[in-house]
Amino acid sequence: MVMTRGTRLGTYEILAPLGAGGMGEVYRAKDTRLGRDIALKVLPEAFARDAGRLARFEHEARTVAGLNHPNIVVLHSVEEDNGVRFLTMELVEGERLDRLLSHGGLPVSRVVDLGIALSDALVAAHERGVVHRDLKPANVMVTREGRVKVLDFGLAKLESSEPGLDATQAATRVTPLSTPGQVVGTVPYMAPEQVRGDAVDARTDLFALGIMLYELVAGHRPFYGATPADVSSAILRDTPQPLANVRADLPADLDRIVGRCLQKEPRARFQTALELCHELRRLKQTGESVTPSPPAGRDDIRSLAVLPLDNVSRDRAQEYFADGMTEALISELARLKALRVISRTSAMKYKGVQKALPEIARELSVDAILEGSALLVGKRVRVTVQLVSARTDEMLWADRYDGEIEDVLDLQSRIAATVAKEIAVQVTPHEVTHLAKRRPVNPEAHVEYLKGRHTAAAASPQAIELSLRHFQRALELDPKHAPAWAGIAYCHIARAGRGMAPAAEANAQARAAAMQALELDDSVAQAYAALGTVAVWEMDLKGAIRYLERAIDMDPGSTGAYVALGRLYYCSERHREAQEAMLRALSLDPLSMLIHTSVGDAYYYAREYERSLVYYRKAVELDPRFDGAHTDLARSLEALGRFEEARGEYEEGRRVSGGIAGPSFGLAHLEARSGNEAAARRILQELIDARTHRVVSSWGIAALHASLHDVDEAFRWLDVAVEEHATGLIFLRVHPRLDPIRQDLRYQSLLRRLGLDAA
Repeated sequence: MVMTRGTRLGTYEILAPLGAGGMGEVYRAKDTRLGRDIALKVLPEAFARDAGRLARFEHEARTVAGLNHPNIVVLHSVEEDNGVRFLTMELVEGERLDRLLSHGGLPVSRVVDLGIALSDALVAAHERGVVHRDLKPANVMVTREGRVKVLDFGLAKLESSEPGLDATQAATRVTPLSTPGQVVGTVPYMAPEQVRGDAVDARTDLFALGIMLYELVAGHRPFYGATPADVSSAILRDTPQPLANVRADLPADLDRIVGRCLQKEPRARFQTALELCHELRRLKQTGESVTPSPPAGRDDIRSLAVLPLDNVSRDRAQEYFADGMTEALISELARLKALRVISRTSAMKYKGVQKALPEIARELSVDAILEGSALLVGKRVRVTVQLVSARTDEMLWADRYDGEIEDVLDLQSRIAATVAKEIAVQVTPHEVTHLAKRRPVNPEAHVEYLKGRHTAAAASPQAIELSLRHFQRALELDPKHAPAWAGIAYCHIARAGRGMAPAAEANAQARAAAMQALELDDSVAQAYAALGTVAVWEMDLKGAIRYLERAIDMDPGSTGAYVALGRLYYCSERHREAQEAMLRALSLDPLSMLIHTSVGDAYYYAREYERSLVYYRKAVELDPRFDGAHTDLARSLEALGRFEEARGEYEEGRRVSGGIAGPSFGLAHLEARSGNEAAARRILQELIDARTHRVVSSWGIAALHASLHDVDEAFRWLDVAVEEHATGLIFLRVHPRLDPIRQDLRYQSLLRRLGLDAA
C-alpha cells in the first residue's frame, strides 16, 4: 500500500516517503496531536493478510520498543487505522553513514568514535536478545549534532532461549522473511555463517561491524567481487589485506581490533560487543595515532603466544619442567611493554592439542606463535624453539639452546632477547638491562620452585597447599631464591581469599614473604602484586594502587595485578575503570577461568547482573570443577530472581568445593531471598557452629544477617570481621547483600572507620 502526501492514518499525516525498511515502507509524517514530525512504518497489505507475518511484525515492534539507548532509533507506538497496521518512530535527520564515506578513509579519531557508538548500541541490543542481522552503513544515520543512530532492526530476531546459552551468544531463531530458507542480510556485510545459511548470533553483528570499520578506515570494503556470488565467495575464502598496508597512520591496535572482528570462525572474534566496545574505548584513551602500525611482514608482530613446550623426555614426572620453561618464557617476553603476550593459563589450554598454528593464533588473536620443546637430563637443559607467523604459517626463526640448569634464567633471557630482535619489537634500556642480567640459581631449589608453580595452576585448595610445600622446600635448599618467596606470598593470599586460613594470619604471612622476595630481588613483579593484594584487603587503598601499578610496570603481562587493581576500583565504585582493568587482564589471558570470574565480579558489583552471567558461564565452561565460578554464577542468577537455576549452581558449587563455606553461604542467601527464612537460619547456625573447628568468615555471617534483616546482629558480626581482618570487608561499600543495612547510621560510621568512605 503506497501512501501519498496528505494521507491520514489516525492522527498522523503522511508528508513524504523515506524509503523501504526490512518490514515495510517508511514515511515522514506529522503527529497532529503533538505537532512533531515522526517516521511512520507501514506493514504491507500482503503481510497484513498473513497471520504469521503479522505476528512477526508485532514481535519486531515489541523487540524494538525494549531497546532504550541513545544510539538506537526510538519506537514511539504501534497502532492500527482502518485495517492498516503501522508503527511510529523517532525521525532521525542527518546523513546516512554510507554517504559520509571518503575514498581515502575517515580520520582515525572519527572511526574510533563511530566504532564506540555502534558497538555500544549493539551491547544494548544483544543484552535484550536482539541481533540486528543487517548492520551496514546505509542503516546508520549520523545526526546534525554528530550522534550515531542505528536504524532498521526490522531484520533482527530474538535469540533462542535454549538453556546453557548466554544472552550474547545464543543462536537466533531461523524464521525466513518470505520464502523458507531465505538468507537475510546484505551480502557485502554478511558474516560467513550468514552466507552459508547457518544459525547466527551476536558475533555475526560484530563481523558486520568489522567490515564497516574496515571500510571507514580504508575507503573500500575488505571483500569484493563482480557479483553477489563473488562477494559471498570472498567472504568465505579470502583474508582481507591488512589495514597497515592501506594506511600508514593507523595505530597497531586498531588494525588488530578490526582483524579480530573479521575472523571467519565466530569463536575467534570478540565474543561480545561489550569486549569490542572496551577495546575501542581503551584505544581512544591511549591516543588513536600515537603508535602507527608497521608495514606488513616480519615487523608487524606485536602480539605473541608461547605454546606449551613439548616434554621430549616422555617422562610424565618431568612435565613440570617443560611447563615451567613455558611459563618462564612467557614471563620474560611479557616484560617487553611493546609486545602483548598471552598469559600462561590460556597458553596451557593447548597442551597436547593438535591444531594448526594459524587456527590457534586466530583463537588467541595473536600475530605469531613461539613453540618448541624442553628436556632436562640430570643438570643439563636443552630447549629448542621456533617462531611462526600466524598469518602465513611461515617459520620466521628457529634455534636450540643447551646449558646447565643453574644457568636456566640466563638461557630464558637469551631466548627472549633473540625473539625481540627477530621481530624488531622496541626494547627499552631497562628491558635490555634485565635481559642481559645473569642470574644463576640453585638447581635443586629451582626444580622445587617449578613444581610449585606447576601445581598452583590447578587453583584448588589441595593444589595450593601442595604448591606451598614445594616453595618451602625450595627455600630450604636456597633461602635466597626470590621467586620462591613470591610463590609463598601467592599461596597465602589464595588461602586467605578461599577461606582456607584466618585472613589476618595468611595475609601477614603473604606480606612477609613478598617483602623478603623484594629484599633479594626488587624486580620480582609477583611480589609487588602480592603486596598490592594484601594492601587491598587491609584497606590501604593508596598503598595498594602504588604496589599494583609497580607490578604492572615491572611486568605488563601481570594479569594478577590487573585483576587486583580492578577489584580495588569496583570496591571504590569506580566501575568503568574496574571493568577496563579486568578486560585488559582477559585480553592477556582469554582462556582463564579465574579471570572470566573476575570480569563477572566487576559487572556484579556494578549491579549489571545480566552482563556478569556471560563471564561466569564461560568460567564454568572452562573449568566446571571450580566452585567459585558456580557460586558466583548462582549469585547473579539469585539477584535476577532466577532462584531454581541459582539453587542448582549453589549445590554444584558445594559439591566440588572441598568443604569451604562459600557455597553454603550462597544457599542461605538464596533461601532468605526466596522467602524460606527458616532454612536460611538453619544454615546460618550451622556456619556459626562450624567456626569452632574450621575457617568460616565473620564477614559472611554479617552479610547473611543483613539478608535476614537482623540489623543489630549484622553490625555485631561486622565488628568481629574488623577484629579478624576479614578479607570481605573491602566489599563493604558495594556489596548488594548489605542493602538492607545501608541506611543505618552505623554503616556510614563503619565506612569512615575503615577509610572506605572517600576511596
